[in-house]
Amino acid sequence: MKYNYAKPLDDEELRSHLDRGDTVFFTQASRGWKEIERQVERLGFGDIYAVSRGARTEASGQYTYTRLSPLRVPVPIPHVGPSISTL
Repeated sequence: MKYNYAKPLDDEELRSHLDRGDTVFFTQASRGWKEIERQVERLGFGDIYAVSRGARTEASGQYTYTRLSPLRVPVPIPHVGPSISTL
């Protein structure tokens, strides 16, 4: 899932998103991207998450953000037990 935040997340909140494989955006109002990158590495997700910066122009002006995204999408584990129709 995708989540947008205007404020920094504490370690517990961010770890919850990273554990689930979420993509997280921080607006320009939050702390710098280098600090977010250090937090991701400190939590042990540096090898499986990319931290990037971006910007786009809107009617209200320039909008900058920091994006955390998993390097690969988690694959759901298929159900291996008997199906309901065979019981």
